[in-house]
Amino acid sequence: MMTRRTTRRGSRRRGLATFLLVTLGVFGLMFVGSIMGTAGGMFAAYNYFASDLPDPNILDGIESPESTYIYDRTGEVLLARFECQNREAVEFAELPEVVWQATVASEDRTFWENNGVDFQGVVRAALANLEAGTIVQGASTITQQVIDYARVLQEEGESTQVEAGATPAPSAVEVDPDAPATEEQDTADDTDVCQPPAPAQSTEIEDKIRENILAMQVTSAYPGRAGKERILEMYLNLIYYGNGSYGIKAAAANYFGITDLAELSLAQVAFLSALPQQPSVLDPYQNPNYNAEDPEAGAADALRERDLVLGAMLEEGYITRAEYNQARGTTWTDMQPGRITSVLREPHFSFRVRTEAERILAALEVPDPAAAVRTGGYRIITTLDYELQQVGHELVAKWVANLADKNVNNSALVSIDSATGEIITYIGSVDYYNREDPRVQGQFDVAGLGRRQPGSAFKPITYASAFQSRDANVGTMLVDAITQFGVDGSASYRPTNADIREHGPVLAVDALRYSLNIPSVQMQFLVGSPTTAAFSESLGIASAEYIMSLDPGLSLALGSVPLNLVNMTQAYGTFAQQGELHTNTTIREIRDRNGRIVYTREDNGPQVTEPMTPAEAYLPHWIIEGNTDPDRNLLWGERAQLVTPDGQRRPAGFKTGTTNDFRDVSGFGYVPESLVTGVWMGNNNQEPMSNVLGQGLFSADGPLFLWHEFMTRALNEPWDWNGQTPVGQTTFEQPDGIVTAEVCRWSGMADSGRCGRTVTLPFLEGTVPPVDNVHPRGCLDLELYVSQATPNRPDNWIEAADTWSDRMVNGQTGSSGDPANYQEDERVRFAITPIYGESGFPSVCGERVAPPPRPRPSTTPAPSPPGGGGGGGGGGGGGGGPPPPEPTQPPSDE
Repeated sequence: MMTRRTTRRGSRRRGLATFLLVTLGVFGLMFVGSIMGTAGGMFAAYNYFASDLPDPNILDGIESPESTYIYDRTGEVLLARFECQNREAVEFAELPEVVWQATVASEDRTFWENNGVDFQGVVRAALANLEAGTIVQGASTITQQVIDYARVLQEEGESTQVEAGATPAPSAVEVDPDAPATEEQDTADDTDVCQPPAPAQSTEIEDKIRENILAMQVTSAYPGRAGKERILEMYLNLIYYGNGSYGIKAAAANYFGITDLAELSLAQVAFLSALPQQPSVLDPYQNPNYNAEDPEAGAADALRERDLVLGAMLEEGYITRAEYNQARGTTWTDMQPGRITSVLREPHFSFRVRTEAERILAALEVPDPAAAVRTGGYRIITTLDYELQQVGHELVAKWVANLADKNVNNSALVSIDSATGEIITYIGSVDYYNREDPRVQGQFDVAGLGRRQPGSAFKPITYASAFQSRDANVGTMLVDAITQFGVDGSASYRPTNADIREHGPVLAVDALRYSLNIPSVQMQFLVGSPTTAAFSESLGIASAEYIMSLDPGLSLALGSVPLNLVNMTQAYGTFAQQGELHTNTTIREIRDRNGRIVYTREDNGPQVTEPMTPAEAYLPHWIIEGNTDPDRNLLWGERAQLVTPDGQRRPAGFKTGTTNDFRDVSGFGYVPESLVTGVWMGNNNQEPMSNVLGQGLFSADGPLFLWHEFMTRALNEPWDWNGQTPVGQTTFEQPDGIVTAEVCRWSGMADSGRCGRTVTLPFLEGTVPPVDNVHPRGCLDLELYVSQATPNRPDNWIEAADTWSDRMVNGQTGSSGDPANYQEDERVRFAITPIYGESGFPSVCGERVAPPPRPRPSTTPAPSPPGGGGGGGGGGGGGGGPPPPEPTQPPSDE
């Protein structure tokens, strides 16, 4: 830091001796030259001391550390200030006269006339110090103090600025999907980056003489009034004023809350000008006498020094006696102190901005981007809609409070404009300042740092990868029956649906829309986990290496791999954008300290990629868009439906996820060509939420409501992100590359005229299924379908289909055994019910098992039980079995 060098360094005796030696050295140099009577002698002595001095144009190119300011998307709301030194530069022309007058009067009265060294001041200080027996007065001029600090900046500092003409090409700023978006230990990082350069404080006589010679050279290098103004401007921007304030402008803001120096009173100016004498002592907040109940006590020392400054200004004729008296009579409280030491309105978002700014500056070849963000004086316009962000905070807090009885204590929400990748809303936790509750740990950014299992919200990714690879289509028939995956006990896997039921033959569209687990695991088998992992990487979710390193197997489809909320939200944005990926960003524009634009998202942001064609993106969109349509999804279509301000249903896509241990619930949804929002709920210590049957929390109970309420407000009200105009109707029309075909309702194969009811489904060109051939006897032969399907299905799938068919044929649709033991006990059977929207099943081929023979009646009837009457004829089954029971509990994972 730069402080006025009147504080003691080393012993009193040594400091005094050095000071006298410097005085004698300077005058000795002059005296020796005059005694020698030759210019040559003087010149020789001068050359001796002036050798190896730096270029006197030392102020050229100096970059004083300046704070970087982070603003919302309007450029009006200050979100954060990142700095190693809280400094905002000011030009001399902007300075009120009273500001520089107070500084000159208190620091260097001969500044405008001297040649960088105040010889009279040196003698005067030497005599005063000799009389006192210690250093009580200094003689460094403003020029000498500026030189000392400027030399350090030149020698130790690297440029923090973007070179003229350096502009990153589009997509130059590559984002690693596995890299954290923010740092968890911000304070530690700042400590490493923000090591301030320490000006040299040599006490050697030769160094002191060289300092004086350099001061004279610098004054010559910057001649006249303009040169003096430049030196004084540099001083007022570099000097430390205490209270974390570097430079006069930061000091005015941090002591008095004043950002316009013209608003400072004379008393305030004199107070600030006195502080550099001993900033750590004179700072009223750091003074040993500081007392919150008596603020004047901590300010007493500073006010005493202020009055000395006022006296010096009076002596120099800068102020009148009346002005002096009025200012001197002003107390600390009268000066209306307003302590401002930090600006951090949206911590999680602001830290993410800082990290992204470092990546951008690195791409612009700034040598130390981490330091540059804190010292380069940049102005960054972000993507955040500040007013909508406040709505997000309100709704997150509301729904966490509403679900407190289900042990929900934390939540995160991210909203992205899918057409640009701009992050509009970013909430990393319910309360950043709640650091005591381990379930909250509010400082931890769940959105940016967290990796949470998305549960069934990952299923659209698996299905989309299968459609893209042509391993399946929306009409692929899957048999929803308990299936053994794997060939040995160590690798066996028997998933169940959340509703603990089997639904028999279902098409891929049904399996995804109603979030059925067993068919989804089958879909993952068909496409292969490596293919889905590579597809996920193309969407920016996570690297394939990371996903496969966790060895997820087929459970990948059920969201077993922990993933990042922002990245998952971004991935859903590709469905909204017809297969285009607009990488998420927090920055719209960066300007350097001189106001020059060095980066814009439009010109320099990540290049748009196309991980899917519009046709490939249309299929998963078409399915999950049905989740917000009451006519197509009878479970939650009504409560998930979004409407435009004039009442039209929006074709929004939506999917939720619940982990099987109830540690995480999430939801992701979008409207085409507009906004995509992701929501997470849970506890940061991974404590499970309530899972009591009928009372537990599922994703349709929490994230769905939060998502729906937020999206309704974000889309239907005017905000900065939507140009102050509510978003109208948007659609994802059927694109080229999609054909529709009529297929059998239960087999998903092309209509043969013998398969019963048909439905019309969309297909990628070239993937329309062949004509149905699995109704050879007028019934649906599941065993035949599975055995001939491509890609080939394992024998375990054939066995499961055969078992399910036989149960249906024999009317064994009820449950048996304890569902909790189904993994160990293969005799456990789950109830068979049709999917929602269907009243029953088609005729299914299977092996009918003859019922055991009834006992023949005896010739002598058995006596009737006492008090009885009538018996009733027992039971018997028969036919196609009883109708399936109506489902009573909706699936837990929508």
